Amino acid sequence: MADIDWDFWFSKPYIYTWQAAALIHGINPKKIKFPVRDAAGELHFDHANFDGRYEEFRIKLDLLTEHAWIQNFSAQNLRVDFKRFLFWALHVRKWDMPPRLAAFAQGVDLDTLDENAEEKANLLRDERNTLQIIWALRTMLKDHQYGKTDRELIYYLSKTYSDRSGFKRLALEMKFAEAQVASEM
Repeated sequence: MADIDWDFWFSKPYIYTWQAAALIHGINPKKIKFPVRDAAGELHFDHANFDGRYEEFRIKLDLLTEHAWIQNFSAQNLRVDFKRFLFWALHVRKWDMPPRLAAFAQGVDLDTLDENAEEKANLLRDERNTLQIIWALRTMLKDHQYGKTDRELIYYLSKTYSDRSGFKRLALEMKFAEAQVASEM
């Protein structure tokens, strides 16, 4: 998998853990079919998306998930602070990564990141509050004729608001999953 728009990823302050693990391997996260979460919260991927490198990807994903809180690069809802993660991956774990990603990671300055930490914490709190509102509304919609299940509601919303990017099926699935996790905190 090639053709990664590195500038797009470098502009993102937070990315999902599975996206981070994919980028470390030079796998374009946009080419990976969105993972399915089982009842225990475990993510399951279509192995065909990894060009035979699924086991390597899974090992990195498990390691970064386990270390996210301890190493202070965890964000809420299965995401990581991308720059802090890259610093850890390059300088602590010394993982091999694509040259463009390694060059970007080499330029990460933790002191500068720490200066902005309070502002980012406030943004994360605001987002968590928004997600809790989304889940409260989702719960209320259980009585709607198209809202008995998440699948029905997502289908209804994606068809009704097809002209809005935030209402695409994958975006709604992820937002509902994030909202559910935020409501359980």
